[in-house]
Amino acid sequence: MIAPASRKLGKYEIRQKLGRGGMADVYLAQDTESGQTVALKLIEHSDDADTCASIEAEMRGATLQARLADVDKHVVRVFGAGDLEGFFHVAMEYVDGQDLAELMRHGKLEVEFAVDVALAVAQTLENAHKLEASVGGKWIRGIVHGDIKPKNIRIDSHGNVRVLDFGIAKALSLSRKLTRNEFGSVPYASPERLESGEVNPGSDLWSLSVMLYEMVTGLRPYESESTERMERMIRSGIAPPPAPDPCPEALRRVLMKALAPDPDLRYQSATALGLELAAFRGGGKVEVLEEDLEATRRTFRRPVVDDETRRTTGEDTRKGSGDETRRTVDPVASAVAPASAASQPVKPVEKKPKGELVFWVNRAIAGTVMACLVYVAWAGVSDYRLYERGEAFEHDVTSEQVTDPSQIWTRWAELSKDNPSSFFLRGPRAAARNKFIAAADHIIDTYRNSDAQPVYEASWQRAHTMLLHALSTEPDDKVVHGKLRLCEGHVSRIEGAAHASAAELNDALQEFQEAQQSMPQSPDPALGLAHVYLSLHDVDKAAAAFEQAETHGFQMGNRDRSQLADAYRDRANRAWKDSFSVRDLPQEKDQIQQAADDYKRALDLYQKSGGYGSAASRIAEMQSSLESANTRLQQIEAGKDAGDQAAVKHNKVAGAIIGLINALRNKSTKKEEQ
Repeated sequence: MIAPASRKLGKYEIRQKLGRGGMADVYLAQDTESGQTVALKLIEHSDDADTCASIEAEMRGATLQARLADVDKHVVRVFGAGDLEGFFHVAMEYVDGQDLAELMRHGKLEVEFAVDVALAVAQTLENAHKLEASVGGKWIRGIVHGDIKPKNIRIDSHGNVRVLDFGIAKALSLSRKLTRNEFGSVPYASPERLESGEVNPGSDLWSLSVMLYEMVTGLRPYESESTERMERMIRSGIAPPPAPDPCPEALRRVLMKALAPDPDLRYQSATALGLELAAFRGGGKVEVLEEDLEATRRTFRRPVVDDETRRTTGEDTRKGSGDETRRTVDPVASAVAPASAASQPVKPVEKKPKGELVFWVNRAIAGTVMACLVYVAWAGVSDYRLYERGEAFEHDVTSEQVTDPSQIWTRWAELSKDNPSSFFLRGPRAAARNKFIAAADHIIDTYRNSDAQPVYEASWQRAHTMLLHALSTEPDDKVVHGKLRLCEGHVSRIEGAAHASAAELNDALQEFQEAQQSMPQSPDPALGLAHVYLSLHDVDKAAAAFEQAETHGFQMGNRDRSQLADAYRDRANRAWKDSFSVRDLPQEKDQIQQAADDYKRALDLYQKSGGYGSAASRIAEMQSSLESANTRLQQIEAGKDAGDQAAVKHNKVAGAIIGLINALRNKSTKKEEQ
């Protein structure tokens, strides 16, 4: 069932259909309570197993996506999910823009743009693969997108990269295999996924690499007219052709490694791939240039066992006359030459004496025990070495031998790539986290306390990155979540003010309000709200927000006083100008009085701002403007008093005339009676 346009489901009013994916339809809708535009995904309820499994997967995916959106700005936010009038629904942030599939319809993309997109997606995958969260009472460590492809990567109207439908494909894989998928996703599936149907972090990295190859060249690594043939090509163990010119050699080599047939030879994490792409993008050293990839491409071949081979093997192994015969048949040999194997007599296998059987069983047990002991010893040595490396890292950080947060992150990512939550890395993890938070706090504190040093958008983005690093070490830190929203609010505030965009300023308001929920005792969200209200020319709300910040320990500085004074001055000037259109009317006094009150507030703030900026000249201006407003108010009052006196005099004269007329009437009446 497809929900018709203009239909209302719960609080959502459907505007138009955006598309369909799997068993779900996606609509553009309006939240009638908040006024927010959302992308509304709907699945009609049904008792069949596929629908139930799909709804369960979508619910799990929406939960995962919401958790990841808390720590990654590239992930689309989820506002709500659940049952709704016969449908299961997921309400998500609507992202206006174009997906990569639309952008690539006209051919390949610029290399720099393609690498920037890949870097953004790699960062999101890094955050996802390391995310730790509780979902449905079950603790998960890392989530996999499972369906990275151009259709699921969107470039919004501001040029930002957004990742759609996160976690849903992985949720589906919990209930059914994905070996056979719709044609659109097969080109981006890794060989291992096509073999087993399982998705893992390596599946995401393969899909991202295929997408980057396509963005840079306009072609896919493997091309075929049918899904089945394409699957066989990907599973063949034959590497795709290197990206053709004009792809730069360094990027070509990165793609060759990322799409190596042997998964052990590829990049093992999103961090590793992202570092190589960042090095290429920044003109730095690309490590893969020193590796011999051609030798690997020549020597590696994946053993292919297709469906026909598996069927032949099964039939041939069933043709023996007894258990002994079945045990002697070599499945590989029977698959390659079933006719010759069947034509030769099979010699029965003699049963081994019982004592010899016990001997071999004991040897197997002893070998297993020995292997376990070796593994335990190896694990102990590995943990000890990890502990030693962690100790050295912690010493370098705490003794400030390494102070650059970017270098700290690079070393931490390399140290923790195999087990970031290891008990043996508890000290290094805390040391790195404290440095990341301190780097972000320095920017936040500077904005709050310094009048002389402005904080630009790039600084807020750097603070946001540091907080993401901190959150990767402790995902449930509510305060860090709040500081993330705070940084995002300032970026939206700056962009909204620069573009005169009410939509971006409203985004900033929402992000600062979310920051307040996570940090109710901090003055910083209220300070951010105050500056957004100043940009929206709502001086009363700005003043109230400053007062709220002061209740949490904020001391208003000269910069903030001067900016608030400017806002009062601007409103006073508007009121003064508007008063000319109601000259000598009753409304004029109200306009002049408002102007006088705001001039007085502005004057008081300028006088307290300690000469910040142009405060000195503004003081003289406000004094003159206030004097003009008060003079006009006096004129209005004087005009009112003169009018009142004239009215009294007029009433007295009118009363005397009326009295004279009445006296004459009375005299005339008496004469007539005589």
